[in-house]
Amino acid sequence: MATHLRENTSAQNTADASASIAGALDSDEATKHLAPLWDALAAKGDALAAERRKLERSLGRARARLSVADAQWDPEVAAFGRDVVDRTDGRRDRPPYTRFFKDVSPSEAQDFGVDREVKQGRAWLDELGREPNEPLAEKWAPRLSKVTDKLAQAATDRADGLRALALQGTAEELHVEAVNLELDKLEGELLKLFPGQPKRIAAFLEATRPRRKRSGDEGNEAPGEGTA
Repeated sequence: MATHLRENTSAQNTADASASIAGALDSDEATKHLAPLWDALAAKGDALAAERRKLERSLGRARARLSVADAQWDPEVAAFGRDVVDRTDGRRDRPPYTRFFKDVSPSEAQDFGVDREVKQGRAWLDELGREPNEPLAEKWAPRLSKVTDKLAQAATDRADGLRALALQGTAEELHVEAVNLELDKLEGELLKLFPGQPKRIAAFLEATRPRRKRSGDEGNEAPGEGTA
């Protein structure tokens, strides 16, 4: 049986192995007709690799935006807490402090995970909305809304990026499965074309096998590195 690519082989390595096989097939008149399929598989792998790079870049940007949004939310919450404390003359056992911080202090909220920070920010906004015309609400509802909305959107963008990358991984695994299926078919075709010539057959499938360091090669990695 032909050597299979591991299911976690990267899209780029899968594409490189497919292109190498296409090149091998195209170099022999007896197998030239088999090359176009492998060129197509290489192109599909290249497209998947490009898509992964795009998604990884997008996720990286989303994570950076989330980091900034979180860094903006924390000091606004700290300032909100200080303002509320000032309005109670430092007393934490009476309103308006107890309205907002009965269950969690401003400093504790800043140590929450992002989703819980958003939930807490929404809770404060709901409380401020009970008396929208009071000075505290007029000052802080817009400010807390701005940073909480930004944090929520950044968290959503990161989650979307992670989901997209997970789906991309599934597409890449399916492509490796397709390549492995075609490897089995190719081996069958080669056995028909070259019966009793195992070395000749193996030459066409060289790209699927780990490459040992050869004279003139830089390093010992190959498109098929990590196959099984």
